[in-house]
Amino acid sequence: DKALIGTTDIPHEGSPDDVAIAEDEIDYLIRAVNRYFNHQIKRGDVLETYAGVRPLYDDGESMAQKVTRDYVFELDAHDGAAPILSVFGGKITTFRKLSEHAMARLKPFFPRLGGDWTAAAHLPGGDIDDADFEAFLAELRARFPFLTPPLARHYGRLYGTRTADLVGNAESIADLGAQFGPDFYEREAAYLIENEWAEKADDILERRTKHGLQMTGDERSAFAAWMANREAKKAGAA
Repeated sequence: DKALIGTTDIPHEGSPDDVAIAEDEIDYLIRAVNRYFNHQIKRGDVLETYAGVRPLYDDGESMAQKVTRDYVFELDAHDGAAPILSVFGGKITTFRKLSEHAMARLKPFFPRLGGDWTAAAHLPGGDIDDADFEAFLAELRARFPFLTPPLARHYGRLYGTRTADLVGNAESIADLGAQFGPDFYEREAAYLIENEWAEKADDILERRTKHGLQMTGDERSAFAAWMANREAKKAGAA
């Protein structure tokens, strides 16, 4: 019922805090979608937009779309001083390989460093038997039968095997706490605050999850108030 459409690449000058999608970028994306799909969209169908700054290595290309997405290292180590390794560019999809290469560059200075190990390592919550998500989902629902199918799938997709840590000793939907929006309960918010460094409402609604897309303005405001109240109580207890 929702679609994420993108992306565009244009140069950005100024603070990363001030970045926002340009009006002509929105028009461009709408035209691109309408060119290829029968279902036509218009400006009024756009619920939200977001933009970010991607730091790329300047390889001399004049067009942002053609600038390399690869990474470049610059190692400074002179006269026995501690090494400084600067990383320019790179993509989140290749962060493991980048990290391995970075450690390889530093290994001469730290001879006791171990070898590469991440290739066969699971991401947190990703240790699902045979990578069979549907089988894992069936096991999850058998273990927590009170979870509705959409809620179980949501937890399974976002948290994988760590869903058990999130649900904990809950035995009913009521045990998950207050409901802030569709398939969004207090226990999930608390888990994200305590385990995934969420500090603000948008950290949860827009970044750790996409719950914000399914919530009304009043629901979002109520959740922000809940987070502020929780933080105030925590500060008072300290």
